[in-house]
Amino acid sequence: MQRFSFKRGLVFVEGQTRWELRRRLVTGKLQFESEGGELLKLTDAEVHARWQSHAWLIDETSLGSMKDAVYLAAPRDLSTFREVQQQEARRRLDYLLAIDPGAIPYRPATWRARIAEVAAAKGDSKRPSPSTVYNWWTRYRHTKSINSLVPHSTAGVGPRRRELRQMFEDVIGSVYLTAQKLPKLAVHEELVRRVQAINNGLPPEERIRAPGRSTIYRWIDDLQADLVDVARLGAEVARVKYRPSLSTVKVGSVLERVEIDHTPLDVIVIDPLTKLPLGRPWLSLALDAYSKMVTGFYISFNAPSAHGVLQCLRSAILPKDAWLARFPGIKGEWPAHGIPELLAVDNGMDLHSDALEKSCLEMGVQILFCGSKTPQHKGSIERFFRTMNMGLIHRLPGTVFSCVDQRGDYPAEEKAVLDMEALTHLLTKWIVEIYNMSLNRGIGARPIERWRESADKRIIELPVYPQQLEVISGIPAGRTLFHYGIELEGLQYNSELLQTIRRRVGENKKVDLKFYEDTVAHIHVYDPFNKEYIQVFAKNREYADGLPRDIHRLVREQARRRHGEHCVSAQLLEARAEIEALVQEALKDKKMGYRKTGAATLQHDSEAILHGTNPLAKARRPLRKVADSPPPELESGLDDKLPQFVPFAEGANDGSR
Repeated sequence: MQRFSFKRGLVFVEGQTRWELRRRLVTGKLQFESEGGELLKLTDAEVHARWQSHAWLIDETSLGSMKDAVYLAAPRDLSTFREVQQQEARRRLDYLLAIDPGAIPYRPATWRARIAEVAAAKGDSKRPSPSTVYNWWTRYRHTKSINSLVPHSTAGVGPRRRELRQMFEDVIGSVYLTAQKLPKLAVHEELVRRVQAINNGLPPEERIRAPGRSTIYRWIDDLQADLVDVARLGAEVARVKYRPSLSTVKVGSVLERVEIDHTPLDVIVIDPLTKLPLGRPWLSLALDAYSKMVTGFYISFNAPSAHGVLQCLRSAILPKDAWLARFPGIKGEWPAHGIPELLAVDNGMDLHSDALEKSCLEMGVQILFCGSKTPQHKGSIERFFRTMNMGLIHRLPGTVFSCVDQRGDYPAEEKAVLDMEALTHLLTKWIVEIYNMSLNRGIGARPIERWRESADKRIIELPVYPQQLEVISGIPAGRTLFHYGIELEGLQYNSELLQTIRRRVGENKKVDLKFYEDTVAHIHVYDPFNKEYIQVFAKNREYADGLPRDIHRLVREQARRRHGEHCVSAQLLEARAEIEALVQEALKDKKMGYRKTGAATLQHDSEAILHGTNPLAKARRPLRKVADSPPPELESGLDDKLPQFVPFAEGANDGSR
């Protein structure tokens, strides 16, 4: 997936006008210049708004520019080298200072005399030749740094040494790295025994000299300690001994590591119309490990899955300007956005899916599946959940607290007054106005300050086409393209653009596609020739409009039981009306578990709230009046008109026809 970041040379196209990014002003705004010399100053939020609304398109040819990408690094000094190398560098510098090559041209005879004087004064028995000193000068004269005189050549390792090292590795595996926990001395004794066995068949001049005990002990100390403990102490003991909770994860900038975790919120959400409690929703939240800034979240009644992770990741990548505009009462900024380098998630089987792995592969995001029963692998977000519960959730009406003992006889179901929209609003407001502005003791700064400080030094990347995030968050599949289109879970998808692929190859072709859990109205099919995804709508638009995939699966199963495998449109609409009636009844059921299942089936989540839709309200629309299902059409050749037979006249017995 292509990316972009705000650096000098980036070009946006607005109609026939090209805007090139020139500089960032001291006010924080970005200055753009058109081809005609017109200057334009915009904030980051204003540029994000034009980019997301497709008013500004990115010129892909400008993405290779690295004019404003500055990397600062402090070079190593002399003290970082070994003592032997430091002494040799000082020795070489003494010769150069005594000869002064900048003032005295290179003459071997003159330099040789100077070198002899320096060697006599220093007591150096191995004085260098004039050509060697001249080579030192060629490396030193440009930088005047003593580091350029440090020798980097090391003594080679002979075949005898390599043979002994190989023998040592064999002995380590059979003697030392065992559950018997033999001492280091056993390694030395076994290695000496093997060397003696080899020397018995060799002449004296070819015999191998066994390494000393101190050498063997040094080799053992150089082994990786955790692997040694796994072999000698056991895997579980080594895991506890080296668990990451002993120290925090080291990250150097924002978006270097983003942790995503799930938790059931300790609050009951109600239906906004009936005021009946629906249950506790699940929260999927993304947290930047460096700044402790919340980068995005996703609330749903569905259990954690790859779909929830992708929705959370999508909200974490996109700028939050449109999100905050949905709740104008929130005062503050939420600057967290951008594609992360590494994504740390749980190790559940539902997350090991092609959808998540392929999506992260397309975005260039590494996935780290943290071990089970190891919350310390995502310590930052685990600590955030506690802060969120104590600072917000447990103070809301309808909270169930963290355990039964804390809840006591508090009537959570009776006190619940928050619907999904109110919960999304309150959580966003708490993150922006309280959490981001509060001092975090772990980093010694406010999360928003830590983010801004690091973001100013780092290139924040975003997808070139924001609509591509919808495709990336889809679930991959493969189907065959026929003349009638593509069939997926009983629905046919077709378009003129889709048929151009088939016309180009001249036959039915296997294609890759992405489908979505929140709707069956459309899919995205990958065009192998133009190297892009095209949106294809369902042929039965009346049925598929606004229909989540979970409900479609229930509708399809209902129609299959009643009408067989092949169902016509009217039969699907009839089955959909029946399922929608069942969902409406589930939302009003006496048991909260049924109401929660109904809300989960309707994809009642925070994404629907942010897009201004209410799946629960749609489900309560008057049910469609479906006409009686017409008889199924006969196959070709069986619907011909029957011939008309003329009866014989009475009394016609003459045999004439």
